Amino acid sequence: MASDKQTPPIDNSMSDRNLHEELPDLDDLDLDDLADDIEFEAEQSDVSNVSLLKSIPVDITVEVARKTLILDELLNLKAGSVVMLEKHEGDPVDIKINGTAFGTGEIVSKNGQYGVRLLSIIKKPSK
Repeated sequence: MASDKQTPPIDNSMSDRNLHEELPDLDDLDLDDLADDIEFEAEQSDVSNVSLLKSIPVDITVEVARKTLILDELLNLKAGSVVMLEKHEGDPVDIKINGTAFGTGEIVSKNGQYGVRLLSIIKKPSK
C-alpha cells in the first residue's frame, strides 16, 4: 500500500557558494574587543563558580601511620592481634583532603570523641 503523503521538494537554492558568501569577513572582526568581553564574562562567572564550589563535599582523612606487612603476617592476624606502628604517641598525624596531603595535626579527645588539632598546613607549591 502506497502512502498518500508526498515528500516535500528539496530546496537547492542555497548552494555551498552562497553559504560562504554570507559568512562575515574575519578581517572585519575586532578581536581585542572580543577578548575583553570574554575576560569580563570569565570574571563574572568566577564569582558564581566559587559559591558553587563551596558546597562540594570533600573527604578529610587523618592518617596515624602506615605499615607494610608480608602476606604471611597478614594471614596470621586474628581478633586481638596487635600491629605495631612506627609512630609514637604524641607524634604528628598526616591530614589529607581527598587523598592529597593537606597538613599535620595532633589527635585530641573532647567529651569522649576524637578530633584532630591542626598543627601545620602545607603551603601550595610555587609555580
